[in-house]
Amino acid sequence: MNTAIRVNRLPNSCLNHDHEYHQLVVALSGKAEFEIEGNQGIVTPWQGCLVPSEHTHYYEGIGANNHLIIDLPHQHPLLQSSVIDLSRLFDTPGYFNIDSNLKLFLSFMLKEVALFNDDPGTADFLAFAFLHRLHQRIFQQEAPLKQIDRVTLKLDLIDRYIANHLAEKITVSQLADVACMSGSHFHIMFRNVVGITPHQYLIQARLKEAARLLQCSQSAVNDIAEQVGFASQSALSNAFKRCYQLTPGQYRNKH
Repeated sequence: MNTAIRVNRLPNSCLNHDHEYHQLVVALSGKAEFEIEGNQGIVTPWQGCLVPSEHTHYYEGIGANNHLIIDLPHQHPLLQSSVIDLSRLFDTPGYFNIDSNLKLFLSFMLKEVALFNDDPGTADFLAFAFLHRLHQRIFQQEAPLKQIDRVTLKLDLIDRYIANHLAEKITVSQLADVACMSGSHFHIMFRNVVGITPHQYLIQARLKEAARLLQCSQSAVNDIAEQVGFASQSALSNAFKRCYQLTPGQYRNKH
């Protein structure tokens, strides 16, 4: 997919879904309530939200509203350039404040999109320019991280917790509690040590156990999805195919 910038009215009813791309949402008028993997917040003209790929989120527009929505391929090369690691913005679901300068930039974005909507490069340029400014505001005053190893991170305890609660909904804040860290530090340190986000690590653990069950049991795929903590057979199948390039059924037949 390509980067997309659009303006939508969010319905006045609670809906939920997840998708394979990152998303940024800002209210142009009105507001909306969001819950992203248990992280609740309000999106207004002065506060936006960041929705990482494959994170289930609930949303509901409040009254009359219009929202700017930016869809970003999660593996877009501009997210991980050698200059600045913009993918850090999507390490975890979150909300961000919009100051006057960012608000002016959003107005500029809307005018440019209206003029050059047929040019795919325009959406890339505008979206990543905005992300660059947002990255500076969120991370520019971040204290340097101390070196940390897997023992300090208590990765063994985290693995045990995941294994013991695999069929349940596990939040990243719960994993941070296991590691005895604040949520924000846990996200950053986990990625620094392990190389992927806690959410990605959890998905890998679920998929690894699903693959084991497909090989050594005759359980239905729907039952396996429930045992390893996926919301549905479809959610397991989609994630499994992205990881193994096979559906669960194809994987079972091959092994």
